[in-house]
Amino acid sequence: MKVLFVCTENVARSRAAETLFHELQGGSGRHEVRSVGTASHAARRITTRELAWADVIAVMEPRHLDAIRQHWPHHVEKVMVLEILDFFLPDEVELRAALEAKIRKLLERCDRRLTA
Repeated sequence: MKVLFVCTENVARSRAAETLFHELQGGSGRHEVRSVGTASHAARRITTRELAWADVIAVMEPRHLDAIRQHWPHHVEKVMVLEILDFFLPDEVELRAALEAKIRKLLERCDRRLTA
Protein backbone atom coordinates (compact mmCIF):
# COMPACT_ATOMS: atom_id res chain seq x y z
CA MET A 1 0.00 0.00 0.00
CA LYS A 2 1.04 3.58 -0.61
CA VAL A 3 0.21 5.99 2.22
CA LEU A 4 0.33 9.76 1.96
CA PHE A 5 0.30 11.86 5.15
CA VAL A 6 -1.06 15.38 4.72
CA CYS A 7 -0.81 18.32 7.11
CA THR A 8 -0.52 22.06 6.66
CA GLU A 9 3.20 22.73 6.38
CA ASN A 10 4.69 19.24 6.07
CA VAL A 11 6.96 19.92 9.03
CA ALA A 12 5.79 18.53 12.35
CA ARG A 13 2.79 16.27 12.05
CA SER A 14 3.09 14.64 8.64
CA ARG A 15 6.83 14.02 8.91
CA ALA A 16 6.42 12.63 12.43
CA ALA A 17 3.63 10.39 11.15
CA GLU A 18 5.81 9.21 8.26
CA THR A 19 8.70 8.39 10.61
CA LEU A 20 6.43 6.59 13.08
CA PHE A 21 4.75 4.64 10.28
CA HIS A 22 8.18 3.39 9.15
CA GLU A 23 9.10 2.40 12.72
CA LEU A 24 5.85 0.58 13.46
CA GLN A 25 5.83 -1.46 10.27
CA GLY A 26 9.30 -2.73 11.14
CA GLY A 27 12.02 -3.56 8.68
CA SER A 28 9.71 -5.20 6.15
CA GLY A 29 8.83 -1.99 4.33
CA ARG A 30 5.62 -3.62 3.11
CA HIS A 31 4.01 -0.20 2.66
CA GLU A 32 5.41 2.92 1.04
CA VAL A 33 4.90 6.27 2.71
CA ARG A 34 5.31 9.96 1.90
CA SER A 35 4.30 13.21 3.55
CA VAL A 36 3.15 16.50 2.04
CA GLY A 37 1.76 19.84 3.12
CA THR A 38 -1.15 21.95 1.92
CA ALA A 39 0.48 25.37 2.49
CA SER A 40 2.16 27.11 -0.42
CA HIS A 41 5.43 27.23 1.54
CA ALA A 42 5.41 23.52 2.45
CA ALA A 43 8.68 21.71 1.79
CA ARG A 44 6.79 19.19 -0.34
CA ARG A 45 3.38 20.41 -1.46
CA ILE A 46 0.30 18.33 -2.15
CA THR A 47 -0.29 17.77 -5.86
CA THR A 48 -2.55 15.73 -8.09
CA ARG A 49 0.41 13.42 -8.72
CA GLU A 50 0.89 12.80 -4.97
CA LEU A 51 -2.81 12.06 -4.47
CA ALA A 52 -2.93 9.74 -7.48
CA TRP A 53 0.14 7.88 -6.15
CA ALA A 54 -1.52 7.12 -2.81
CA ASP A 55 -3.81 4.22 -1.95
CA VAL A 56 -4.60 5.84 1.41
CA ILE A 57 -4.46 9.55 2.21
CA ALA A 58 -4.12 10.18 5.96
CA VAL A 59 -4.96 13.82 6.71
CA MET A 60 -4.28 15.38 10.09
CA GLU A 61 -7.44 17.52 10.33
CA PRO A 62 -10.90 17.73 8.74
CA ARG A 63 -9.88 20.99 7.03
CA HIS A 64 -7.31 19.01 5.02
CA LEU A 65 -10.11 16.71 3.89
CA ASP A 66 -12.10 19.82 2.91
CA ALA A 67 -9.21 21.02 0.73
CA ILE A 68 -9.03 17.65 -1.02
CA ARG A 69 -12.81 17.56 -1.40
CA GLN A 70 -12.74 21.03 -2.99
CA HIS A 71 -9.79 20.58 -5.37
CA TRP A 72 -9.56 16.81 -5.95
CA PRO A 73 -13.02 15.33 -5.21
CA HIS A 74 -12.29 12.03 -6.97
CA HIS A 75 -9.64 11.23 -4.30
CA VAL A 76 -11.92 11.75 -1.26
CA GLU A 77 -12.77 8.05 -0.94
CA LYS A 78 -9.10 7.34 -0.08
CA VAL A 79 -8.99 9.82 2.83
CA MET A 80 -8.73 8.90 6.50
CA VAL A 81 -8.88 11.79 9.02
CA LEU A 82 -6.46 11.27 11.95
CA GLU A 83 -7.69 14.22 14.09
CA ILE A 84 -4.22 15.48 15.07
CA LEU A 85 -4.47 19.24 15.64
CA ASP A 86 -1.82 21.77 14.68
CA PHE A 87 -0.28 22.73 18.02
CA PHE A 88 2.58 20.24 18.30
CA LEU A 89 6.26 20.99 17.78
CA PRO A 90 8.20 18.55 15.55
CA ASP A 91 9.99 16.62 18.31
CA GLU A 92 7.34 16.73 21.01
CA VAL A 93 6.73 13.50 22.89
CA GLU A 94 3.04 14.39 22.96
CA LEU A 95 2.89 14.41 19.16
CA ARG A 96 4.23 10.87 19.01
CA ALA A 97 1.78 9.77 21.71
CA ALA A 98 -1.14 11.35 19.84
CA LEU A 99 -0.10 9.71 16.57
CA GLU A 100 0.85 6.22 17.73
CA ALA A 101 -2.59 4.64 18.21
CA LYS A 102 -3.85 6.21 15.00
CA ILE A 103 -0.84 5.03 13.00
CA ARG A 104 -1.26 1.50 14.39
CA LYS A 105 -4.89 1.51 13.25
CA LEU A 106 -3.83 2.79 9.83
CA LEU A 107 -1.21 0.03 9.54
CA GLU A 108 -3.84 -2.59 10.40
CA ARG A 109 -6.10 -1.17 7.71
CA CYS A 110 -3.27 -1.28 5.16
CA ASP A 111 -2.31 -4.84 6.13
CA ARG A 112 -5.93 -6.00 5.78
CA ARG A 113 -6.12 -4.47 2.31
CA LEU A 114 -2.90 -6.23 1.31
CA THR A 115 -4.29 -9.63 2.27
CA ALA A 116 -7.76 -9.06 0.83
